Amino acid sequence: MLTMMDVSEGDSVLESGSGSGAMSLFLSRAVGSRGSVLSVEVREDHHKRSILNYQRWRSTWKLRRGEEWPDNVHFHQCDLINSAPLLAGRSFNSVALDMVNPHLALPAVVPHLHDGAICAVYLANITQIIDLMEGLRCSTLPLVCERVIEVQYRDWLLAPSLKKDGTFNQRKPMSEETADSEDDGDSTDEEQLTSPKQAPFGGVPYIARPHPEQLPHTAFLVKLRKILK
Repeated sequence: MLTMMDVSEGDSVLESGSGSGAMSLFLSRAVGSRGSVLSVEVREDHHKRSILNYQRWRSTWKLRRGEEWPDNVHFHQCDLINSAPLLAGRSFNSVALDMVNPHLALPAVVPHLHDGAICAVYLANITQIIDLMEGLRCSTLPLVCERVIEVQYRDWLLAPSLKKDGTFNQRKPMSEETADSEDDGDSTDEEQLTSPKQAPFGGVPYIARPHPEQLPHTAFLVKLRKILK
């Protein structure tokens, strides 16, 4: 999401949906000492959690680096849809929206975006994207949708190969006697390896494949850009 927004040092960024404050921390580092982040959150518990995590991160930075990180993130508890007084007089290079109905907030946000600015929207359901596209179609907002991405993660199964009795399989060296024969899975007592320490390095084959049970979907990212009309 940060890459999609093309955030640079010195930028002014608007974030809606502070959550735990994780995205706020990345934005803080991206805009640097010359930039600023305005983060709004409608839920009180999320608002307090994001501030706490941000303060802890700055304390850790000072402990590790010996100097304070600039206090460049400003948190506010409010609904972006009704935040005209908060946004008055401000302008932004990019916007990150993590909210249920982002199309309802766009009329309040777009007038404060620089021309060419990116609005990155994080949504969990494809039906929300349809509502967003319909909101843009029915409005006169100078926004175009450049990209819709599904964010996926794929778990892998990586583990030593075991026999049915729980002992480790062994790598079989290729030889003239074994090249034309199939491994029937039997082994002598000397080949039974019950502990990883008994097997030499490189002696145990591994299972390495995508996990058979996948829950890869996390969310969608929508890239909007303000254009000149």
